[in-house]
Amino acid sequence: MKWLQLETHGLRFSPDTTIKRRVLLVSALTTTFAFVEHTLSMVSATGLNCPVEEYLERYILSSHGFLLRTYEYTLWLAIPIFIISKTATILWNFQDLIIILTSMGLTSRYYRMNSFVKRIICNEKRAGKGKKFGRYYFKLNMWRRIRQAYVYQAALVRRIDTDLGALVLLSTLNNLYFICLQLFLGIRRIDGTLIDKIYYFYSLGWLLFRACSVVLSAADINLHSKRALPYLHMFPSSAYNIEVKRLQYQLSNDNIVLSGMGFFSLDRQKLLQVAAMIVKYELILLQYDK
Repeated sequence: MKWLQLETHGLRFSPDTTIKRRVLLVSALTTTFAFVEHTLSMVSATGLNCPVEEYLERYILSSHGFLLRTYEYTLWLAIPIFIISKTATILWNFQDLIIILTSMGLTSRYYRMNSFVKRIICNEKRAGKGKKFGRYYFKLNMWRRIRQAYVYQAALVRRIDTDLGALVLLSTLNNLYFICLQLFLGIRRIDGTLIDKIYYFYSLGWLLFRACSVVLSAADINLHSKRALPYLHMFPSSAYNIEVKRLQYQLSNDNIVLSGMGFFSLDRQKLLQVAAMIVKYELILLQYDK
């Protein structure tokens, strides 16, 4: 089930008037913070007093010394390394942004569906005090369509999970590796110039914020997939029907979540598990470093 088909067929839900603004804001902030972080890394690698004509050589030998030694440096090697390095940095930030924006879109649709269910139940409760809200067969058909909308939405999340599973796995491993690396290097090298310290704390903070944003935005899908349950529990008994019962069972037992190719699921508990894992790995690295 494609996303566009869900939006154009079946039940029509009220549009999310803020989603475009939120997507643009998140994209702009991510781009800005990533640009500042990478600029600080380049300045930290070369120093503030580096002559312009020596900048590329000093930067390549400082940040990519594992690829080239001083006597091996040539401009024809430096330019491809520089281009590949910048491309990899852009893709690294872009993969997190894709996961965050996709999660925001899926969460937004769940929010619209849950709001629709809440509005219908409020109408049912008001109708229970006065005249009946529609005929029985009409209400039964309406709740069947609502339940089918949740089925199609769950299928969409699983389809996206299949398509983005490798990206989620790569993003999580990358973030985990670089957070551990930054913490390890920071603990071992307390001293340094002012620009080095600024870059270290900014880079570490940005890595932690971005990794948390990926997990929390993806976890919101699972959270919002069950947000309609409290409304359904308040459903008036006089209007209760088999489709409402099926929807309750479906939302209670269906685990809607993004995962890293099935190896792990991105929910809020995962954030605490990753934090504990980072602390454990740091202690192991420090122990072996001695």
